Amino acid sequence: MSHPTHRRATRAVVATALAAASVAVAVLPAQATPIRAHQTYGADRYLTSLVLEDGAFDTAFLVTGEDFPDGLAAGAVAGSLGANVYLSPRGQVTPEIRQRLGYYRNIVVMGSETALSADVWTWLQQNTRAHLHRVAGADRYGTAAELATWAHPQGADHVIVVTGTNYADALSGAAAGAKTDAPVLLVRPDGVPEQTAAALTALKPGRVTVLGSEAAVPRAVYDSLAQLAPAATFQRLAGADRYATAVEVAKAFFTPGDTQRAVLVSGASWADGVTAGAYAGRRGAPLLLTPATCVPQVVNLEIEALGVVSLDAVGGPTVLSEDARKRTSCEAGPKTYLDELAAPTGNARFLSDHATIDGVFYPRSISYDTDPRNSEYRTWGLTGRYSRFTATVGLGDTNQSGLRSTVAVYGDEKQLASVAVAAGSPAVLDVDVSGVQNLKVVTTSSDRTVQVSTDNNVVLGDAALR
Repeated sequence: MSHPTHRRATRAVVATALAAASVAVAVLPAQATPIRAHQTYGADRYLTSLVLEDGAFDTAFLVTGEDFPDGLAAGAVAGSLGANVYLSPRGQVTPEIRQRLGYYRNIVVMGSETALSADVWTWLQQNTRAHLHRVAGADRYGTAAELATWAHPQGADHVIVVTGTNYADALSGAAAGAKTDAPVLLVRPDGVPEQTAAALTALKPGRVTVLGSEAAVPRAVYDSLAQLAPAATFQRLAGADRYATAVEVAKAFFTPGDTQRAVLVSGASWADGVTAGAYAGRRGAPLLLTPATCVPQVVNLEIEALGVVSLDAVGGPTVLSEDARKRTSCEAGPKTYLDELAAPTGNARFLSDHATIDGVFYPRSISYDTDPRNSEYRTWGLTGRYSRFTATVGLGDTNQSGLRSTVAVYGDEKQLASVAVAAGSPAVLDVDVSGVQNLKVVTTSSDRTVQVSTDNNVVLGDAALR
């Protein structure tokens, strides 16, 4: 196979409708946020990689689905080429993916026969018309180095370096690498492997980005890399954990003007992230990580900062729960949110929403579109099952209407609490609702200082019951 011709990952791509009946796909509209959140997955990791394909059948990368190392470097190169990444068992390609591979002109097999067997190669030779190329080194470090120099025979302006002993930082690095046409190289905690050193010297980058803290890539390893590429500018991107590191990558490589899309995958499971890295790269979108059952505040705030309109949550319900898809804050703890109860009654122009109040993001919120001439209210049936009602009440940080409001909480028509709020002056509600059958929340708002304003919303951030 000849060397690839690089295309910008930000080009438009058309999604292919899948005909395989055995592929279980869920595309679920979000209920708790105006951002369109789609949860996409197949019945297993192999079919998820099939669901994420696009309709450009020029180049496919085939990667083992049984371990992560060879997939760490594939996403960046595949994404920059507009190529699809498919996962395969070691011994033989699954029937559904076999059907797709027949369309391709080029197929890159990642890893040695230990990763993808000789039987896989033989089947490809006999059943496709593609130009075949196997990229394999003596180990994961060598395979990543081989791919980098094969994809960039004339050198690379930018190189991304991650640890080869874990997958998390490489997942977000794949999307960044695709955007900047940068290959991903791997290092060990105790040093720079010989193959990595040779590749870095051959690529002659002007810029090297190391992902992860010193626990992932120690200072001594960082210094060794700098000695191998003395002409390059070095930077390290790291957060307090894998989730925060992915956010730092997004901040460094993506801006609101780049894309209105982001891809969200589990930070505790590598398989979906390997193919999602290329998927994000093809769209010029960042890849962010989250736990299975919630989304960290730092990740939610970055999604807001990027101006995301479409959020692609990749992975099934056991990998990314409904709460994660709804962007429930990890910091919030277990709650029953008001949007999970039966629809309330009342006169308020009311919706489930999200908002950032005083710099804190609240994804599972409600808002009242207030009218200064009237009190607005909604009533929820609790049937005496809960003990506390909590919410952060205020105006969103972008609200410049000058609106002020008093928010009162009633239990069975008895006032339990009342707070006054304005822009920059939120209030916390923590109300005893033991035995309450019906919970009513009432807003009474002042005139606005702005004569014409379309933002009249008072927000109850993460309004919930315990």
